[in-house]
Amino acid sequence: MCGSYSNGAVSHRVVLLVSGTRPTTNRRIEALPVSTSMPFTEPEHQGPAGRSDWPLTVLVTVACLAVVVSGWGVSRLLLNGGPHDSPTPLEEPTQQARPPRERTGEPDPTDAEAFLEAAAEHLRGMPSLRVDYTQRRDGREAGRGWARVGDDLDVEFEHFHRTSSGVEVYRYELAGSGFLMVADQGLNGPTLLDPPTEADRLLSSVEFLLATLDALAETAESLETVGTEEVRLPNGTEDAAAGTQAAHRYSGTFTTRMGGYDAETGSNTLTRLSDAEFDLWIDEDGRPRRLSYDTADGVGETYDYHAAVD
Repeated sequence: MCGSYSNGAVSHRVVLLVSGTRPTTNRRIEALPVSTSMPFTEPEHQGPAGRSDWPLTVLVTVACLAVVVSGWGVSRLLLNGGPHDSPTPLEEPTQQARPPRERTGEPDPTDAEAFLEAAAEHLRGMPSLRVDYTQRRDGREAGRGWARVGDDLDVEFEHFHRTSSGVEVYRYELAGSGFLMVADQGLNGPTLLDPPTEADRLLSSVEFLLATLDALAETAESLETVGTEEVRLPNGTEDAAAGTQAAHRYSGTFTTRMGGYDAETGSNTLTRLSDAEFDLWIDEDGRPRRLSYDTADGVGETYDYHAAVD
């Protein structure tokens, strides 16, 4: 991507070569102006204040460090600051969709275990997906955010999180370059997560969209079919409109992990939660619509799933 970005009296020249690694897309973008309409923008529903200009400014500054090597496009980010050492590019980005296990026929919604497993497989196969989520502790909101993946993005994956104290964190997976994180507290500018921790990999890749439902399919106990009811999803990320869906509701317990951010150390975190009681809504087409869970200690999350076809 080539262009200029103006922030006040400062003008930045940007050179960014993008080598897509998806099977269907190889793209080299050049001679395009950089503006605030880039995909690194916070959805409108996050509040009227919106995202400040600094994440875009620092990302543009990082992009200016891209280098052309031996006649073919290779982008490498050279970053200073943060708790991680000098970055080395990853050979491949995280796979967007893992191949589903083979099964014969369509599962019966009354077979809770089979229908839940099929919903997890369905989620892996979605080419574009957006998830909005809230976290809670002792009945109070403890964080919220959204994450998305799709061919319309200039990154492999984008994840926004706001902590209960208002710290904003942006996580990205960049094709061929690894995981990038920007936060307004705890980091000295944009930081390439190299080597990435387990928390970095989970929270900065499409695995974040899949992991909770995968954990439910693998560890669910006392699984019951509650019945069929309507579930209303609120407005989601950008064009993910509100809507009411008829869905099959299931309940039980499972073991999962909750992601977070430590503003003191500038690190991503994972907390293991056992025996969490959940409710899961799956529509008639086998797509998960909402997953909500809570532990006996009052820790929980709610995920709303928005497919591209919504």
